[in-house]
Amino acid sequence: MSKSDRIDIHIASEQDMNQAFIDSWKKAEQGVRTETEQHLFFEDAATLLRVLSNQRLILLSTLLQSGPASIRALSKTLQRNYKNVHSDVKLLREAGLIKLNQENKVFVPWQKIHTEIDLLTAA
Repeated sequence: MSKSDRIDIHIASEQDMNQAFIDSWKKAEQGVRTETEQHLFFEDAATLLRVLSNQRLILLSTLLQSGPASIRALSKTLQRNYKNVHSDVKLLREAGLIKLNQENKVFVPWQKIHTEIDLLTAA
């Protein structure tokens, strides 16, 4: 599996996020070629776990397996209320975990979400 098939989720302070961006920028300026990586940052573990609730993980998995779908079709597949699925899709799109294709259907571009939570800094 290539790194473009996954998204890495980090828990980091704003300063750490900025430093990661600067480090990537410097590598690009130096001409260092790396495999495309996708990163998503959350300020704390509580926010990460709120966004990636069990229902939303099921939604992501279902969408990955079924392929691009309208929100209405997705809600039928999940056997969930359209309004609730719409809210979840909106939140996951805003977080960058779901994308919209040219046909205005939502899809998941990753096969894996990779994250770790440091218990020493989680509280």
